[in-house]
Amino acid sequence: MNDEPALDPADPADPAADGADDAALLAEIDAELAAERSSKSRAGQRLTGLVLLIGALVGWIASLELQVGKEFLLANPGGSLSCDVNPFISCGNVMMTWQSSALGIPNMAIGLGGFTIMGAIGALMASGTVLPTWFRWARLGGMTFAFGYVHFLAISAIFLIKALCPWCMVIWTVTAPMFFATLARTIESGDLRLPTPLANALRHWVVATLLWYLLVIIVIALVFRQQWLTMLGI
Repeated sequence: MNDEPALDPADPADPAADGADDAALLAEIDAELAAERSSKSRAGQRLTGLVLLIGALVGWIASLELQVGKEFLLANPGGSLSCDVNPFISCGNVMMTWQSSALGIPNMAIGLGGFTIMGAIGALMASGTVLPTWFRWARLGGMTFAFGYVHFLAISAIFLIKALCPWCMVIWTVTAPMFFATLARTIESGDLRLPTPLANALRHWVVATLLWYLLVIIVIALVFRQQWLTMLGI
């Protein structure tokens, strides 16, 4: 006969009871975090969708302008474009370099295709369509690639080519909020779990975008300081 006393489910020393309590506590914490995310949403689905849709539309138009401009220069060697203001503010000086086809195809074609896709995704989100998990990760992956490629092009233009392309900078301008809003949405939806302080910081996508703009402006102002002074007659 076994005289060992049975474990009481309510006994704090019972491992099963401890496990149940831990699971309940974790579930309560997850519920509280989910409630906090929904009550203080900074990147709602429809808002993020509108950012993607509007940004993609502007970016697509800029890409089309660059495509038409490059075709004109190829057909008219020595010609100039309306955005060729001077030697350092010039679309032509930038689009005729190897960086304009760094991946083997013209950047304009990448922009036309990429912005079309992101615009369609933005329209789906703005309409309230629920996207599957793999699609949401693909959305973040696409915007991460786009933002990374923008950095490559921006660094090349500022430090290597030493010329600024106005239509290219339009693309830089719209890609930043599209990326930061997408990242914030991915965090708020619970797909991307980061340490709380970092997650809370990245959810402020408007602030992140403005800080990125400020950084780019400062870099351009410093690198092209002499050119700006010359333009101003100083």
